[in-house]
Amino acid sequence: MIRLVTPDDAPQLVDIYGHYVLNTTFTTEEVLPTAEEMAGRVRKIVPRFPWLGYEEDGVLLGYCYADIFRTRTAWHRTAEVSVYVHPKHIHEKIATRMYERLFRLLRENDEIHSLIACITLPNENSVRLHESFGFIKKAHLNEVGYKFGCWMDVGLWHRLV
Repeated sequence: MIRLVTPDDAPQLVDIYGHYVLNTTFTTEEVLPTAEEMAGRVRKIVPRFPWLGYEEDGVLLGYCYADIFRTRTAWHRTAEVSVYVHPKHIHEKIATRMYERLFRLLRENDEIHSLIACITLPNENSVRLHESFGFIKKAHLNEVGYKFGCWMDVGLWHRLV
């Protein structure tokens, strides 16, 4: 079932996100946030944007959300989207189902016009997922992130809502 996430889900969000923080370059975050920090992120985002979780038998297997792309007011109609799925469930189309719902909700929001996906490269699964939803690569930034002793490239994908 896909549902809205609440701050009470923070421990499960950290459990999912932790794999990516501690073991991959798919996020440039290097320190795992605490459940309290993650709950704060949920509280900050959900008044304006949807944060969705995919739940089975009371356990979150993945989540996705939209957030502010840039803080200056001229960017206020553009949102950045992110999705994370528990590594044991990556090939179950959970990200696809959550994104279908997220994008439907964003289309219903008259304040959002444009979407950005910032993908640390290489990440073929994420590229394929975003392009399947009509995102088009608009930029490739070389060596803008540094994690695990390696420079990382970042690509920016874009689509209109």
